[in-house]
Amino acid sequence: ILAQATWLKPIGLQKGLLGQFEPCAWFSLAHQRAYRRFVGGWWRLVALVGACWSLVAMAPIGDNGGSGAAARNQSGESSTPPEVKAKLFRGVCLSWFFAVVAHTLNLQSEAILIRNACGGDLAKTARVVSNCNALAGILGIAVNQVGGRLSDSLGRSAFYQLGPIAQLLAGAMVFTNPGSLAALAWSKVLRGIFTTFSGTVMGSAGMRDCFEGQELGIKTTKAGSIIGLGIMVGPVIEGLILRRMKAGGERASYAILALLGVVNAAVSLQIPETLGKAKRATLDLAVALKSASPFGFLRIYSRGTTALKKLATISVFQSMIDGKTMSDLTQIWLREHLKVNLEVIRNFVMSFGFLSVVAGAKLTPALMRRMSVRGFTTFTNLTNIIAFSLRGSMERSAVFFGVLPLMLPGVNGASSAALGPIVNAECVASGFGVGESSAWLSNLRAMAGVLATLIYGHFYAWCKRRGFYPGHTYAIAGLLGAAVPQALLSLAVGPAELAGGGAPAGT
Repeated sequence: ILAQATWLKPIGLQKGLLGQFEPCAWFSLAHQRAYRRFVGGWWRLVALVGACWSLVAMAPIGDNGGSGAAARNQSGESSTPPEVKAKLFRGVCLSWFFAVVAHTLNLQSEAILIRNACGGDLAKTARVVSNCNALAGILGIAVNQVGGRLSDSLGRSAFYQLGPIAQLLAGAMVFTNPGSLAALAWSKVLRGIFTTFSGTVMGSAGMRDCFEGQELGIKTTKAGSIIGLGIMVGPVIEGLILRRMKAGGERASYAILALLGVVNAAVSLQIPETLGKAKRATLDLAVALKSASPFGFLRIYSRGTTALKKLATISVFQSMIDGKTMSDLTQIWLREHLKVNLEVIRNFVMSFGFLSVVAGAKLTPALMRRMSVRGFTTFTNLTNIIAFSLRGSMERSAVFFGVLPLMLPGVNGASSAALGPIVNAECVASGFGVGESSAWLSNLRAMAGVLATLIYGHFYAWCKRRGFYPGHTYAIAGLLGAAVPQALLSLAVGPAELAGGGAPAGT
């Protein structure tokens, strides 16, 4: 795979990666010894982080075959200076990278600490995790809507800092009181609210300020591929910590989380302001506070165009199988049902992250260029349906890991990548502000995440109590996150509604 990664050549990284990474050590469970030799020392971890930093910081920002016209105004001039685009793209990539590292840094530690705080009760653990995710989604709605509205008046820059600050506070909270279920729960909620706001909402708003049409879709996909790098690095750090600490030392990963928040804050300070003062809305605190209504995003359905209503709904259903929605269930499934050890879990997460980088950087953009909007969305929905139906069909590691290639084209929001530019164009056509509409769309996804985590967690707990096979939870996920949106796309969306946002006519 790395041999085909020609997009790494301009930064001189392809040869170095080929010389360092052994694919069998990353993907095959039969090569644990070779893998341990590779990551056995702290200096190798530093080298890996350095390589990822170089990839994120110096990744090519060119159009790579895109139309290029999307970033131009009606006079043919570029609407945003190229240097601002370059700095924004690099800054958003770095910010998302550190945010994902912060999330994956505590996957196993958090699961262990919450399970211990619940007295080893798996059903209670599943309910606590589901309720925390749901609470983060509900509270995040108000934060997203007020913050998004304020960013349209005050600019984007200051709001990038909220996520890193939350990471610092959440890490310090658990490190000082690792046995408290309340501390663990509020740490999870705090990170969920503000990391999503400063990363997803503000990052998306900044990207929409600078890019449009197909260029926006491709840039968003490429930036999203950086998430794979974060997924690779976080488990390495956590694995090293858990192997070197005695039982009960899981809290050490939260000290690293607090430190990571400081680093992410420094990175966020370098992201340029993309909303000039001339384009800002008039500041009205009363209106901004009114926007905190948990149902403010329903304006998409009361004031939005017909195409926006349909396509936003489809995208929201597709988000119900995002990685952050499924991660807690996956941790429980791997540890308690497949009975795999810490190293296997770490290797799986890292392998998934590496493949996500390749898929996001090469596979998804290539499919988007070669397929129509309807064709790409249908293809990725179908791969997700098959993958999630098989994933929990039996308690066998070979099945769980074997469906991974089927998930890559459309998992983690990639299935909605072709619809994204059309949704953004329809938001503008409906008269919504960029920051405000970004918050609304994020809140729609948050509501879907709330419902999804509650459904998955409580369905799993119900299966455990009643003696039913809990693996059916993955089939429920495939139904909600892939089958339902595909049915809506096929039955409710016409060709004319997919012709906007830079999509070719006749899609």
